[in-house]
Amino acid sequence: MKNHHQSSRFMRLVLAAVMLFTLLGTAAAPAGAASAQTDAAAAPASAQSAGLAASVTSAVYATAELVLKNGVQSDWQAIGLAQAGYKVPASYLKALEDKVAAAKGVFGRATDYARITLAVKALGGDPANVAGYNLIEKLYNHDGIAGQTLNNAVYALLALDSGSYSIPATAKWTPAKLLAEILAKQNTDGGFTLTTGASDPDMTAMVLTALAAHKNEPAVNTAGQRAAAWLAKAQDKNGGYGDSSESVAQAIIGLSSFGIDPAGAEYTKGQVNLVSKLLSFSAAGGGFAHTAGGSYNALSTEQALEALAAYQLFGAGGKLFDLSNAAVKNPQVTVSVTIEGPNATLAEGSVYAGNVLKALEKTAAAKGVSLVNEAGNYVTGIGGVNAGTYGGYDGWMYVVSRGGEWIYPSVGMGDFALEENDRVVVYYGGDNTQVVDSVILTPAQPQPGQELTLKITQKTWVWNQATSTSDPVSSPAAGVQVTIGGKTVATNDAGVAVIAGGLPANKYTLVITGYLKDKTPAIVRHTVPVTVASAEADRPKFSDVKSISPWALESVYKAYDRKLMNGVSGKELVFAPKQNLTRAELAALLLRLTGQEPSAATSAQAFSDVKPDAWYYGTVNKAKELGIISGVNSTTFKPDGLVTRQDMAVMLVRAFKLDAAVGAGQFTDEDKISDYALSAVRMVTGLGYMSGTGGAFDPAGIVTREMAAAVAVRLP
Repeated sequence: MKNHHQSSRFMRLVLAAVMLFTLLGTAAAPAGAASAQTDAAAAPASAQSAGLAASVTSAVYATAELVLKNGVQSDWQAIGLAQAGYKVPASYLKALEDKVAAAKGVFGRATDYARITLAVKALGGDPANVAGYNLIEKLYNHDGIAGQTLNNAVYALLALDSGSYSIPATAKWTPAKLLAEILAKQNTDGGFTLTTGASDPDMTAMVLTALAAHKNEPAVNTAGQRAAAWLAKAQDKNGGYGDSSESVAQAIIGLSSFGIDPAGAEYTKGQVNLVSKLLSFSAAGGGFAHTAGGSYNALSTEQALEALAAYQLFGAGGKLFDLSNAAVKNPQVTVSVTIEGPNATLAEGSVYAGNVLKALEKTAAAKGVSLVNEAGNYVTGIGGVNAGTYGGYDGWMYVVSRGGEWIYPSVGMGDFALEENDRVVVYYGGDNTQVVDSVILTPAQPQPGQELTLKITQKTWVWNQATSTSDPVSSPAAGVQVTIGGKTVATNDAGVAVIAGGLPANKYTLVITGYLKDKTPAIVRHTVPVTVASAEADRPKFSDVKSISPWALESVYKAYDRKLMNGVSGKELVFAPKQNLTRAELAALLLRLTGQEPSAATSAQAFSDVKPDAWYYGTVNKAKELGIISGVNSTTFKPDGLVTRQDMAVMLVRAFKLDAAVGAGQFTDEDKISDYALSAVRMVTGLGYMSGTGGAFDPAGIVTREMAAAVAVRLP
């Protein structure tokens, strides 16, 4: 639990301080050590059981990340994600602004203005200036609130309360006027309904949500308490409101917003409270169903996400639609995590997290790796490896790679805010343990049988007592092991290793380790992808080689060598690099890449336009069966249709099951990427399988054969 190369005296002082602060309930740790200080606001409220709070947290993670994986499809999803602490793609806010601009700021319904206002505010925008239009003014002067369904007044009030907006006293609808409109509609039993008639749980809960910001007003508080009492009375013996998960979700939002625990005794029937009831609607495969035991439903899922976020906010003293602090500071973003033990890698994965501690916890949980976090403050053990295993001040540390550069943090894990694309390495180390700084391969593009020379440098951080900081120091990585293609060699004093005789043409993973018997590693395990290309003399002679773009030439030959792609002519070897790739051809390529065989020619016909006598019949059927491709509608595939770059990204994610891959940085034309494809584009570009040009992705661009070859050889 220390910085590299600190003096023993300094380390004893540090450990003593850690013990003292742990006893006082506050984390303290030297720079880069695996301190796990947590945010007090994240702790469950006293009214929540630890088990229920943990279940809610897990459900929030699973639901939010499923929504992000599928692409954000609605304003309510965006609000739920933001309030659950996740970063919503910037393209969604841009799409909202474009929508307002296209409509010239004019929408027919007050609820449209309210919904967009709430979404813009949740994502950090200004509803008073969306593409030059003041949605707040449009709302408080709207003619369609009085005499309409009650949700018009309810959502108008929520929107006007979502921020500090200038609302003139002469406005048609001030918050006070909206409150009067709402309170006048309360039924004698305390509940509310959409128009007239018997009270219903959804509308009663929605009203309670809107009243929450004004509960200090006596008349409002009385109305809210009556509404809350009605929700308790209306709850059935099974803990819900009939078969609807949405009604339960709305009740949780309303009660949590009003400061009432929806898991409290008043809302518990038998052993089931409103929160546990909502969790019972979880659908197989993720998300939530409309009815218990049902399948995934998008509306049910977005309302459940909002409810779960509302319950978490209740535990921290907040409300779902209190957007005064939007957008979320330190949101959860996609990062890659590696946990390196003293003798082996313990876990790797990609997760959404806002800080290193959460990234570690989620990775460890997903991979079944135990984690010891004493008193919630200090990580002392991972995977059964405890601090001090080798009798010294060795323990768990971490570094972060950002933009290709290592950061050795001076704060504990829970305090280091992550950014999109960060790579976190949590490792067991001691005074001797360093990280790989650079790997230089000569030649840079090796050919089969060609001798390889590697020069490896390492970096450590030396404690500077004069400045009380850890200073980075680079040096040759001497005496570490380098393994590639079944060959293992050690570096010399200059950090150089030679792979004599080279390697056959293939894709390899270069592994650098510094494991030591009964000691902490000399260097943190590090990997580098290496491709050995075909020698020029062995290359096929394409008759149209001059038409192949220079950037694609190596990829075309590799794709041909590996039998991933063939020529287009039976008479001579023609690659046709600029020819557009069809949907059927991409399906065939993805089957080859994933090692799948086409379905038999006698297999059932999947699409009406994929005939049994077509060369791609079995290919398309198999790709459909595996979920790699889908039709342009339920019966048609359009096999000769062309493939756009964003559609290729989607199919790659499906084919390789890239569930939570690292997201790429934003592109200048990200607003042109369709919502259904944005997550996939981020995944494949973040992993380096696809790339943009000049900062743009060109999502609607058509994929050519040479583009497909370049992507194919990068894939695992």
